[in-house]
Amino acid sequence: MRNTKKGFTLIELLIVVVIVGILALAAIPLITANTRDARRAEGEQQLGSMKGQARVAFAKTGAVPTTLTGAYDAGGCNVDAAELVGKYFQVNDACSGSAGAATLTTATGPSGVSSDGNCTLTFAMAGGDGTFAWA
Repeated sequence: MRNTKKGFTLIELLIVVVIVGILALAAIPLITANTRDARRAEGEQQLGSMKGQARVAFAKTGAVPTTLTGAYDAGGCNVDAAELVGKYFQVNDACSGSAGAATLTTATGPSGVSSDGNCTLTFAMAGGDGTFAWA
């Protein structure tokens, strides 16, 4: 009777480990980029909602608001300060601009959380069109 051994050789196992390592090296940058983009989407969403608040304040007062948390008649957007803070981003409590255009900027993450960059939203109060720029 013939006794045959079944299993993988050491060379075959090493080749599989090397291939898995190469695939992992290719996947890690993609995963980190997707994570960064997902976090940045929160910042863009926050800036977009603050843009709506700034446009409402502009429509009520006819002037670009200078703060996001003040009352409308005091040059603000009447936003609760808690709305400015998300999990990864917080919006600076300022809305700068003139002649119907404004700029909103995200700050670093709350409680020292890495925010994956700062974003500036520049938009026109009348049309509402805007551009996001990441730094």
